Amino acid sequence: MSGQVSTLLDELAAAIDDLDLPTDSTVLTDAFALADRLNAKLLAAVGEHDAAELWRNDGATSMTAWLRHHTRRSGRDAARCTKTARRLRELPVTAAAYRDGLLSDGHVQAIVANLKDRTAGLFGHHETELVPELARLSVGETAVAMQDWARRADAVMGDDPDTPQPERSLHLSRILDGRRELSGSFDPEGGAVIATALRLASTPDVEGEPARSPAQRRADALVDVCRRFLDHQQHRKGGRHRPHLNVVATLDDLERRGQGRLLDGSTLDATTVQRLFCDAGVHRVFLAGRSSILDYGTTTRTVPANLFNALVIRDRHCRFPGCDRPPDWCEAHHVRWVLDGGPTALDNLTLQCSRHHHLLHSPGWHAKLLPDATLIVTTPDGRTLEGQPPGRPPPRLPRE
Repeated sequence: MSGQVSTLLDELAAAIDDLDLPTDSTVLTDAFALADRLNAKLLAAVGEHDAAELWRNDGATSMTAWLRHHTRRSGRDAARCTKTARRLRELPVTAAAYRDGLLSDGHVQAIVANLKDRTAGLFGHHETELVPELARLSVGETAVAMQDWARRADAVMGDDPDTPQPERSLHLSRILDGRRELSGSFDPEGGAVIATALRLASTPDVEGEPARSPAQRRADALVDVCRRFLDHQQHRKGGRHRPHLNVVATLDDLERRGQGRLLDGSTLDATTVQRLFCDAGVHRVFLAGRSSILDYGTTTRTVPANLFNALVIRDRHCRFPGCDRPPDWCEAHHVRWVLDGGPTALDNLTLQCSRHHHLLHSPGWHAKLLPDATLIVTTPDGRTLEGQPPGRPPPRLPRE
């Protein structure tokens, strides 16, 4: 049997090698339909492999772990594959419609996403009637229909005393381009708290900078909320606890405005590295080759606490023109960068909220701090924005 399967896979591989799809809409549509049918076969095999726990034979801890290692799936794709395969083993009509091409991969995912362990059996009992109806719908319509079915199923089955209401959940996953993807589910109270925090933490757009979408504003606000907590948490003693990330960068990287990387291998762009280097704890490490550490120096605070306090007394808030974000949302920014000879001194520092700090390290943006603490910002298109020093007395009105 294994020899016959091997021959079939060799023939499939040869067919794929010889396949050259023309630029034709119908052909492309049909090819995706065939890919869905092949995926249905693969998921059926995954389900059987999982049920027999054959992944243990390779020392894996789960079917998901086996898929990640042996099929080179991302963790997210491997988990989704395992979940779908397990559910399809309980739903023979749905699985058959998937294999026959009546249901697409999108249809199947919409069905699986709206099934729970306690409602899957009810769906299975009625899937002979339900599946043909779902097959006639688009994927979006299927999702809406399944959401409605899930609500009705919960109402029919009543409250489950053994199944509490869903807890709050949050997933932060590293995706393949090194970024992070955030998803979660919250009860009404928790969701309202988050929505209020994001609304209050949002900042207006800067003149001369491309306008941000609402999603971008919320993302910036969330990072600011988290950074503010890290700056002021009390679990670690010793004043300002910075940095909150471990960034590895060579001296050559910093001098050439190159990239740095996190300990998990994710790369950071030059602008982010420069901003972090402005106000962080810096370790000097000497290496022999790529891995032998000869010396690990003690931490040097780029901006010590007493200097930061003096900066707060002088600036009072973010000094970017038009921004009044308070000091506990801000970082110390070197107006003249450290590796350009800029000193870590009060006359070369300004308070900047994280968003404006990042902006001032972006190409085309420049800042100049005058002796009276007036901050002059030059935009990429050559315009100048002036931020008056806090505490300057207002101009006197002429007497009548």
